[in-house]
Amino acid sequence: MEEDKRHQIMHLLRSVDHMMKCSIDRRVKITGLYRGQHRMLMFLGDYPDCSQTELAEKLEISGAAVAVSLKRLEKAGYIKRQCDTEDNRMNHVVITEKGKAAIEESQDFFHEMEGAALYGFTEGEILKMEEFLNRVLQNKDKINQVVKKSGV
Repeated sequence: MEEDKRHQIMHLLRSVDHMMKCSIDRRVKITGLYRGQHRMLMFLGDYPDCSQTELAEKLEISGAAVAVSLKRLEKAGYIKRQCDTEDNRMNHVVITEKGKAAIEESQDFFHEMEGAALYGFTEGEILKMEEFLNRVLQNKDKINQVVKKSGV
């Protein structure tokens, strides 16, 4: 395949990613949260018993960033922290009713956005696209080798 076509495909992938992030940012903005805080709230909705360390690992952010985001989520009323009954040094993050409502609204929005993004595609085309994108993700090690080789 010619280099220009590969470049064009990668440009399209970045453009799609950018479009989706901008759409999510506009939607999340009405909640008063930043995208990272929203992402954390959504993750907590899926994994409610997650520790701060696990949050940092799964979201690939620092422990300090997790602490700041949790503090802001708590201040905004989306979560609350409760001391562990057996170990006072540990806190459990509990999603409030406001947080649950935000998660549900977001999930509805994401489903609607996914439907709009894939409008007009056949089921077979969607399955093929999934296969292709999974193959790109499987090349992560090769991509990392290129990054490493460049001295980053």
